[in-house]
Amino acid sequence: MREVTKAAGIIIFLILCAIQDIKEKQLSVKMLVLFGGLFFTWSFLFDTMPYEQRICGLLPGVAALFLAFLTKEQIGYGDAVCLLILGTVMTGGVILRAALAGLFLASACSIALLIGKKASRGTTLPFLPFLTAGVLWQMIF
Repeated sequence: MREVTKAAGIIIFLILCAIQDIKEKQLSVKMLVLFGGLFFTWSFLFDTMPYEQRICGLLPGVAALFLAFLTKEQIGYGDAVCLLILGTVMTGGVILRAALAGLFLASACSIALLIGKKASRGTTLPFLPFLTAGVLWQMIF
């Protein structure tokens, strides 16, 4: 039951973030703090994940924050913080596979938009909808 509740919380968080990312192209700090606090608390109260795995779960988010800084926000800080928040309740391997699936879907969508002349080379896409799909893929399979 705890795993189902955790999965539902993750899905709700990602869907809310994805909708906000599409509509506003930025994320609410209040929402990130709220879910970050909830997931952090959940992790320490109910998860039996060893501390080494907890730290490894945070690494993709830390790396994304570093890349956001290096690329002058070509990768958004909101996306990186979402990965960091997910790292409190998911293992690093799951997050990496979900992020890679999201990147694959984003690139496929970008290619389709470019071929269909619906976007140009400078068009930006919100990443969180693709990350959400990647996380759902990981949860299902």
